[in-house]
Amino acid sequence: MSGRRFPDEESDSGGALLGAAAAADRLADARRAAAAHELARPLALAIDDETRARAGLIVEHLIQSIEALLRGAEPLLDAAPGFDCAARFVGAGLLQRSGLAAAALARAEEHRLAAALVRGYGLAVEEEAPGARRLDPIGGTLAAESFAVRAAEATRLDRSGDPLLPLHDLSAEDRHALFWQVAACLADAALATLGAAGPGSEETLHRAAEGAVARTLAAIDEADGIGAAAMRLAHGLRAADQLDDALLAGTLAAGRIATLAALLAVRAGIGFDEAHAMLAMPARAALLLRGCDVARPVAAAMILALAIALDRGVGPDPAERAALLLQGFDRLGPDQARAAVRRARLEPLYRAGLAALGRAL
Repeated sequence: MSGRRFPDEESDSGGALLGAAAAADRLADARRAAAAHELARPLALAIDDETRARAGLIVEHLIQSIEALLRGAEPLLDAAPGFDCAARFVGAGLLQRSGLAAAALARAEEHRLAAALVRGYGLAVEEEAPGARRLDPIGGTLAAESFAVRAAEATRLDRSGDPLLPLHDLSAEDRHALFWQVAACLADAALATLGAAGPGSEETLHRAAEGAVARTLAAIDEADGIGAAAMRLAHGLRAADQLDDALLAGTLAAGRIATLAALLAVRAGIGFDEAHAMLAMPARAALLLRGCDVARPVAAAMILALAIALDRGVGPDPAERAALLLQGFDRLGPDQARAAVRRARLEPLYRAGLAALGRAL
């Protein structure tokens, strides 16, 4: 009878079965430990299965992309035998030592938000926000800037419409770390192949890896990323006196979250990354809208749409949450909100240090 065999079935089928049973025991223990960890995690921190799967695919795609670049840049690294570099990367614990997991999760959640808005929640914004309008698809006098944003948006989706995270959208720090970590995985595999290839071969490989990382990193232009492109468009819109509330509402309705982040960043006087992060949480988004002095009817429609689209079934009803946030919006002055928003520009380590010292920001 044909079928899958235990590794040592031909030589010692009894030993193979014992080994398989022992491995199953270890897996059962690991699953029990993981279950305790998962069940102890607050629901607000939980990641749904769809988002988890999408984030995992983003991680895998990024690692495979970097592996291909490094192999193409250095023959010695390309000499490493074919192996699952992403699995090796994760199995070695490198994912926890980089910002890749957080970046992949943020991209997956942004995609989830955009999809919810496009499916229908965004239509309510256009219905409720007076005069809401979308960005000109041609761009008018800002045609070049509009095209650059569209091009950047296109690189963030694969052919099936699933989210991707282009290398130029990673922070410089995360990108630097990721290239070195993938290079280490390739070098490790290559060294295993080289074996006793002669004195100095290991040192040669390390120097070659260093050169490959430097060359491939230098070839990445951050200006092609969605943040840089969207900020150029936003500055152009402000200079043309077109960066108004109606455009904010229409951009949200279209599900163009990154572009909306840039528009709000320019209005608030903060960076793209800070504004983008604030849109991931309804309360922070409401604060940002107040800091931008968005008119109440428009803000109300945007806050409700965000609360519903971002809802994960945890906590109060999203409509009730939006109503409470709008009450706070009414009671907080624009200047106070703007000061709170701009604190996001402070260095995170500085903010953390002040918090540890008991000084709230």
